[in-house]
Amino acid sequence: MPKPQASVQPPPPEKDGSSAGARASWIPVDVASQLTSIQPRLYGFILKRLADREQAVEVLQKTNLVICEKAGEFSPGSNFSAWVFTIARFQLMAWRKSVARERLVFTDSVYQAIDTAADTQAALAESRASVLQECLRKLPATDLMLIQQRYRDAVPLKEIAETFQKSADAIGMRLCRIRRRLATCIKHAEFVQ
Repeated sequence: MPKPQASVQPPPPEKDGSSAGARASWIPVDVASQLTSIQPRLYGFILKRLADREQAVEVLQKTNLVICEKAGEFSPGSNFSAWVFTIARFQLMAWRKSVARERLVFTDSVYQAIDTAADTQAALAESRASVLQECLRKLPATDLMLIQQRYRDAVPLKEIAETFQKSADAIGMRLCRIRRRLATCIKHAEFVQ
């Protein structure tokens, strides 16, 4: 028997009796949490295709609204990212049609070429990120901690040196060696693929 989905309830009615959530009466919690976590990628996806922050925010808002309206149509277990990015593509097409009447814009074939190139770059970036994660897992614990402190946490070199009771130059050289090892690991993994 399928487990019932929890949902985010709509806001209470306004003083005039209308409901602020009249368009989407409920949003499954899993859709809401996935939508929240995918916002930076979704914004980047839209911004890359529009190259204008204000327009990207506008299209992102419209995309989020459509996603909320269609939340009940999402099938749990299917690819949420693909579903969201498909909706975003349609919202981008709708936006392009609306601005096409206002001024000179690119043709659909140019947008398609941009989309194809962006999709290829995104796939390559995801592939390289997963290869990097694999290579990071192969590092000794202290080397991994050094990399994380320096690049993920942005800890200054001097502080790291104090923590390890080494000179900043020694830590810098060690980081250089670790980066070289990671680069070699990534190149080897890409060569194998």
